[in-house]
Amino acid sequence: MRATHHLDTVPIVERDYQLRLLDVAADSCRNGAGGLLVIEGGFGSGKTSLLRAAQERAADAGFTVLRARCSEFESAFPYGIVRQLFEPYFATASAEARAAAVDGPAALASPLFDHRHPVAHGDIARRQHEAILRGLHWMLVNMSRRSPVLLLLDDLHWADAASLRFLQYVESRLKRLPVLCVAATSSVDCGGHSDIADALRGASGVRSVPVGVLSEKAVAEVIGAVLDGEPDPGVAYTARLVTGGNPGLLYELVSELRHAPGPGVPWDPGLVARAGPRQVARAVQRWVGHVPQEHREGARRLTDVLAVVGGSAGHRELADVTGLTLREAREAVGVLTDIGVVEPGVPPRFAHPIVRNAVYAHMPSACRYRTHAGVAQALARGGAPPEKVAEHLLHLPPARPAADGGAGAAQPPDRPAIAALPDGASAADEARLAEEARLAEEARLAEEARRRGPRGGAAEGDALAPGLIALCLSCSGRRPEAAAVLDDAVRRAEALGLVPASRDLRSLRAFVQLGRGMLAEADTDATVALSDADPHDATVLGRPFAVYALTEVLLLRNQTSAATAAFARHGTPGGVAPAPHHALSLPLTAARGRLRLARGDTAAGALDLLGVHEVLADRGVRSPAFDSGVRAVQALTALGRSDEAHALAGERLRAARAFGDPRALACALAARASTLGGDPALALLTEAVEHVEGTGAVVDECEILVQLGAGLRAAGRTAQARRTLGDAIEVADSAGLTALGKRARRELSAMGVRVRRAVRTGVAGLTPREHRVSLLAVEGKSNRQIARILFVTVKTVEWHLSQVYRKLGIASRRELGAALAGG
Repeated sequence: MRATHHLDTVPIVERDYQLRLLDVAADSCRNGAGGLLVIEGGFGSGKTSLLRAAQERAADAGFTVLRARCSEFESAFPYGIVRQLFEPYFATASAEARAAAVDGPAALASPLFDHRHPVAHGDIARRQHEAILRGLHWMLVNMSRRSPVLLLLDDLHWADAASLRFLQYVESRLKRLPVLCVAATSSVDCGGHSDIADALRGASGVRSVPVGVLSEKAVAEVIGAVLDGEPDPGVAYTARLVTGGNPGLLYELVSELRHAPGPGVPWDPGLVARAGPRQVARAVQRWVGHVPQEHREGARRLTDVLAVVGGSAGHRELADVTGLTLREAREAVGVLTDIGVVEPGVPPRFAHPIVRNAVYAHMPSACRYRTHAGVAQALARGGAPPEKVAEHLLHLPPARPAADGGAGAAQPPDRPAIAALPDGASAADEARLAEEARLAEEARLAEEARRRGPRGGAAEGDALAPGLIALCLSCSGRRPEAAAVLDDAVRRAEALGLVPASRDLRSLRAFVQLGRGMLAEADTDATVALSDADPHDATVLGRPFAVYALTEVLLLRNQTSAATAAFARHGTPGGVAPAPHHALSLPLTAARGRLRLARGDTAAGALDLLGVHEVLADRGVRSPAFDSGVRAVQALTALGRSDEAHALAGERLRAARAFGDPRALACALAARASTLGGDPALALLTEAVEHVEGTGAVVDECEILVQLGAGLRAAGRTAQARRTLGDAIEVADSAGLTALGKRARRELSAMGVRVRRAVRTGVAGLTPREHRVSLLAVEGKSNRQIARILFVTVKTVEWHLSQVYRKLGIASRRELGAALAGG
């Protein structure tokens, strides 16, 4: 791949439908039938590029082109956008053309463009508005007699009320004139005069032109145009992943990367995943500036804090750090979700990894220090473990040393260690600390072995130390803390250019993010870590964790074939199966077991999972966090080996109760329930739900809810089953757990239950976005196609559909058309 970059040749891709609509409208306009087209999409979706293309084509076709860009600063000035449209024309047209434009009734609008008249300065009486609107209409009539007219309006959502009323006035009259108006507007409510804008968009004669995100193929085409060659598939895949296919984010990404590698250096997936363009940070600031005024300050604060904490903080923690009330924090998260900066779900996190990279990288140092300090203080007030607080304190500048350099001098902060437990700690805490020490010792031995390998080195060993601490934290049930440690470690390793260490750290982070239900982040890290790693290199510590994470993510998304291919490529290089007795092969063996279960080979899958359990038991590892024994119980039960399943389930439950981690205990309770039946099983599952709620382990929570819902259905308790399975579907759809959502829907379908409209909100209760998603779904569009049209993620479409199903009281897409028709 050549390293020449041509940013000025970036093509408009996957916009053939939109361009065709514009061409058809222009042809009709030339024949005397104009109209109003509204290009609608999220921020960065390429609306302005379409307006530019329309302008170029119209100019070549002999149109008179009038263009205006709305802004918040002009939204309070009456007819501000109208003046932007017409004033340049009057300034450059000939005297004859100007006179012709204001001839006849059009003269009623002349005072608007005469700086000597009070009307031009906003002094307009109510009765004068009608005369001005009539005059502006006739001005267009006069101008269109000379040549077709094209009006281009960008950021219509910021237009002033008077200009919007002008568009409303002329909209129905454009059909009889060679005048075409093309306006671009955001698909979210940005405040301002949204009632008028909504009425305008909803007018019968207005044609909507939706724009969505780009596919991976289109992303590859854009990158290929910049590089003047075929891009590496991994580069295109990673670019699509980190930008979500947002054209604006993609443009800024390639703008940044054309300088980043240096002359002659090709792009690689790791480079793409690390990028944080300054222009993206500035774009986010602009987008946040579009939210309603009452939420703007809270949204700005929240954006900074999310860049620091990632997805490790819930609404209460975010409220504490930002100084907002809990309600204000939730509202701020809501508006950031509406504009596409934050993705739906809990805990809140940025919708695209590139956004977090950019916001954090280009945050002013003082702001970054202040935010880290605020997070540390909030954690300390909340009784967080010292190591979690220390991870943020490490980002603060050291105190100024004393003049004599003695005892008062500040020392550089050392790497955080697991702090000693306070007096009065519980037995469970002591057991957990002892287990962490054991895991830390194993990690130390693994690191020594790694350093003896061909790639070992002091710098890389130091860079990996936080990753080993994070692994201990994760296996102790402290995943948010582990993720925070790894976020910082990855940044440091990549800043130092330690590529192997960065790859290992990303592998570990993929494993941790998987446990938190953050599938997109786990997918990104695992893909980047495996993209250029040598599968035959036995010294790669993190690769097995990346393989496990990627395989599990694909299985949770119901992509069994893709999971099989990924494991064959990365988990069994050269056809060599993982050695079950080797510590670093345990994640590979566990992944193979999960894959075999998904493919229906239950006996082989159980053998793999039991093998992992036995190796861990032989080594004296009692942590249930990575033990596959719980899943082995369910496999043994399916095979009819009830005695073995019963014994193993009891052992795992005792270990989980002793360990004290709520998530591990919930999983063990669910496993024990699978060996029982009737009310005892339902009691254990109900207890499991109570333990797993609030832990952030959404995958485990969803699995337990589905298991409980199925048990309730089998017991004939259909009302409780319906509620439980509905909760499971909401969790599954919000987290992208397609396989679990499918299981929950299958259980609902087996009940033949139809929830009546009386207990739901019906069609009238659907939001505009939910209604639009529903209509597109009824048309037969897939979730991915809907996501492209509406410029949202597939996960967001799934979330909206789950809300539609809940409100309409239906269980599947097949019922959607009838439900909408009957509403």
